[in-house]
Amino acid sequence: MDHALTTDEADSTSSEPSGRPCVICGTTMEYWRPRSQKYCSDPCRAAAAKKQRAERPKDAPKTRRTTPALTPGPPPVPDLARTREVAGDSYWSPILAAAERATGGEPCRVCAEPISAKAHWSFRDRHVCSDRCNSTLKRRTKTRIGRGEIDLASIPGMGTRAAAKEEQRARFGQERQPSVFRTRAADADFPYEFYGLGPIPGDVVERHGSITTYATATSVGADWLVDLVRANSEDDVEPILAIHEQTGALLAYTGRTLWWTSVPGQEHPLVQQQSFQGDDGRRWVWQNELIRDVDENGTTYDWEAWVCVAERIPPLWTPAYTARSEKQRRSTRARNSYQARMRGYGVLNADATQVDPQDIYERDQWTCQVCCKAINPAVEWPDPWSATLDHIKPVSLAGEHVPENLQAAHWVCNIRKGDAWGPGEAHTKAGVRGTFQGQG
Repeated sequence: MDHALTTDEADSTSSEPSGRPCVICGTTMEYWRPRSQKYCSDPCRAAAAKKQRAERPKDAPKTRRTTPALTPGPPPVPDLARTREVAGDSYWSPILAAAERATGGEPCRVCAEPISAKAHWSFRDRHVCSDRCNSTLKRRTKTRIGRGEIDLASIPGMGTRAAAKEEQRARFGQERQPSVFRTRAADADFPYEFYGLGPIPGDVVERHGSITTYATATSVGADWLVDLVRANSEDDVEPILAIHEQTGALLAYTGRTLWWTSVPGQEHPLVQQQSFQGDDGRRWVWQNELIRDVDENGTTYDWEAWVCVAERIPPLWTPAYTARSEKQRRSTRARNSYQARMRGYGVLNADATQVDPQDIYERDQWTCQVCCKAINPAVEWPDPWSATLDHIKPVSLAGEHVPENLQAAHWVCNIRKGDAWGPGEAHTKAGVRGTFQGQG
């Protein structure tokens, strides 16, 4: 097969970013090769091995890199000024956050090694140098919370989250009647029906023809199971039984804790056998179904249900939760881009508001505020006429990243505007808008 590049392919490769040079011959490797690859070919790799053998003979004593000892560090003190909620880390961020984000060179609060300026932002927020020290800090903090050395109730936001979960439980459980949750049609926006945080006694969950019903252990006469659970948990805990109609298999659980299963052919009554073969020869598996959604207040919650299915169902996000996650991703990306530009001007840890670019585009009715022409939402970057966020007071003049200082603009208009200051009318007076007349 002829693998020669065509003219168009050769032109497209010229614009690709270059990779790292080979440490032996200096040849620039492809940009997509991993950073751990140091040599461009096998001869260079052999030359490097030969050079290493010459510098370190076989009879030379071996030296190992010393691993820094994890010395006991100071207990993390919750910083009330930095109790912001970070997406994906809503529990640990207000507890472990330091007073200021590390910029590079600060000592790690666990091993005292200097923190790299290129470390992940969460590590620099907590003043740790690596994932190992981050895990150690979490473990130590969890121990101190258990000892009562850190009062979670005193941290702003922590009590609010706990209250929100309790409010969700009360609201979803209020006047809740047993229901049937079915598998929706293939063309539906979401494949399964669900409601609240999980099934209640009397509910029926159908997943691709497999039916699971739910009842309390007391209602089916399993008093020994109630005694077992209460002897190893809280006194008033009532286990729930999930019953598979096709096979008669049973599963007892409380919350996320699995206590007992009974499946066809199982001998010991306390063996937790989650995968089994039914009398019809089909293979079944007990799975804790997980669906993530947001309520009308924008608070995240999870539907969890032990269901018996023929094939495992992956964790799912509802369209509402997916849209909110995309919104957070866009706003975080815009904020990080602004902070990176401010660091280029010497301003570290610049304040920036989480602003979704889509909200600004819709506020400005998808109209470029520089050339006053429509922006096509279907056009994406790097098209010159794609939508971008423009800072009315430029970033070079310490313009803030807030909705009042942001406007929609074509990418090409944003570039041509440069460091000019002001929206709409200000550009007209400066004669800037006239330079865009005739642009499509």
